[in-house]
Amino acid sequence: MSPRRTGASTCGFPTSGSMRGMKTTAMAASLCLCLAATAAAEGAGAPASSPTPVPGTLVLHIDQQTVFIDQASSGPGVTPPEGPGFIAGSPASPLTPYDTFSSAPMTPGVAGIGQLLLSPTYVGRRFDVDATVGAAYVQGSTANAAYWGEPLMATVNPHLGSQALPYAIAFPTHAGQDDATAARASLLSAGLRARDGSFELRGGWFDLRQTERFVFQPPAVTSVAPEIGVATNESLGAGPPALDWWTQSAPSLPLHGVDLVAHSRLGTIELADASLPSLPGTSARLTSASLVVDHGEGTQWSAQVAHVATGGDLMPTTILFGGDAQLVPTPQGNLPVSRIGGQRETVYGVHGAFHVGRGLDGVVELARSTYDADHVAQPGTGRPGNYEHAGLARGLGRARASLDWYRNEPYYATVILPYGAPENVWSVAWSWPGQWLKSNYQMIDNGVANVNRQGYRVKYTLPGGPLELALSYARFAQIDPITTTDAATTGFVDGFFLPQQPAEATIGRQQQFALWAAWHPAFGDVTLDYVDDAMHRSAAPGAPADAVSYDAPEFALTIAHRFNPRLLVSVGLARYAMRGSFAHGGAINVDFAQRLLFAGLQLQEGAHTAALLEFRRSAFAGIPIAVGGASPNFAGSLLVVEQRIRY
Repeated sequence: MSPRRTGASTCGFPTSGSMRGMKTTAMAASLCLCLAATAAAEGAGAPASSPTPVPGTLVLHIDQQTVFIDQASSGPGVTPPEGPGFIAGSPASPLTPYDTFSSAPMTPGVAGIGQLLLSPTYVGRRFDVDATVGAAYVQGSTANAAYWGEPLMATVNPHLGSQALPYAIAFPTHAGQDDATAARASLLSAGLRARDGSFELRGGWFDLRQTERFVFQPPAVTSVAPEIGVATNESLGAGPPALDWWTQSAPSLPLHGVDLVAHSRLGTIELADASLPSLPGTSARLTSASLVVDHGEGTQWSAQVAHVATGGDLMPTTILFGGDAQLVPTPQGNLPVSRIGGQRETVYGVHGAFHVGRGLDGVVELARSTYDADHVAQPGTGRPGNYEHAGLARGLGRARASLDWYRNEPYYATVILPYGAPENVWSVAWSWPGQWLKSNYQMIDNGVANVNRQGYRVKYTLPGGPLELALSYARFAQIDPITTTDAATTGFVDGFFLPQQPAEATIGRQQQFALWAAWHPAFGDVTLDYVDDAMHRSAAPGAPADAVSYDAPEFALTIAHRFNPRLLVSVGLARYAMRGSFAHGGAINVDFAQRLLFAGLQLQEGAHTAALLEFRRSAFAGIPIAVGGASPNFAGSLLVVEQRIRY
């Protein structure tokens, strides 16, 4: 264990005046968790680099996080006129106050989070036995704790469905209006694995070891982990700058259940049965089996089947094929709403990656799904859906170019799966890059080709060297127009456009250009992250409100300087904008921009401790959602301080 400076806090919890509104008990509880981690670490006495443990040894790993969040925002956009209806479940969503880069709410509040994970492992002669025990304490603003800190421990995380932290949609105007307290200590997981790597059995909260993302992808994290930079929503880069010591949080939420992984020669099989995030009073369960045969050198074959079933209360959602369906007229268009329950979705998929010729690689992915549900508008009208992807890639020196074609049908993998916290993402009707359906997550990765889309993407990357570059261009179109007739058939989903009358149906299109560039001069690393999405759908003469045409450019410019291996500082600016027409007869009714200045640092204080400081200043300006409505303008500041201890 490396020595610590005497008289200095190993937890580094801020004690300045920025702690306004935070009760002493919150700070004390977080400090207690931090001190417990420090004491346990000292008792463990594990060196920074331990030799391979011998049988009969008990190894203890510790990961402790202390996070302080202080956010202030002001302006008319902090209290959107759609807020009360939104809280009650209205499909008309507020434009503000949300961060357009992450969909996280920008509401005033102060929060403190302390989390401690203890992972003991008993090393045996043939088997290892391990477990993870966690403790978490949260006090202060529930929105800021749930969205702007490290992902909360599973048993207190409202996005997973936990009720320990009483989070609810709110639009506070001052700190202290959405405060609450939660504390929980839990056995999170336990496992048994063979020393030779032939199998591993896990129970509790876990991440899949292997999955094909076009068959099943775990739900994405909806919170914004503390970082010292900003990335665009569909960035081609590797993310914001970070010290090598500072491991990034997982991009997806964990599953809860049992998982078995077995390995023999070239093949690995994984069997999983687990619950998924769901609303209170409902349930969602995944059963999955996958086989991967890896020959190395880029040749791999795999197959997977995933079955998802939901139960419990009927769920409100923004699709038209559920029961009690209706189109609700709003300034954002005629928005579909219905209720659904008892869903059953099964997806079968195969994947192949192989060498086509010298320097030329290929990939093929094929899948098929079946879907049915209770309480639907037209029982028995569902049909299978297909997914197809084929691509070629060629190395050009240190560069690489690829061409991919995708087809993701409107009935493919369309089970409706809400997060545990309702309406927990920025979901105004025209938001893009948008979530699949408001606060729902799709069971597959739709980051490139959304549901009911077909088209291609061309990509070029030039990694390494003093100048790095990544470029892509994608063009997609609807496979079927979304009409009031098709949208009422069981399982039909379109990820963005609103329903049209059958006689006035048109095809919507989208295109995207993305650029990521990095320059590495002597004074630091300069990165430009840029994405531009354009959406268009023509309207028939008799239905001008069906017209959609707008552009959404976003960029982040970052300068990072590494003073030494233990200190990294970054500054930058970013902008997300959108302008055009949505459900308004071609007239401009979407016009806004968020400007963001950010700065941060990461400091590795010792072999086992590091700290992060992040500051953001945002300004949002635009026109109201409704003609003559209230201004959405607002500005806000965010301060995040985090300290980690890891042994």
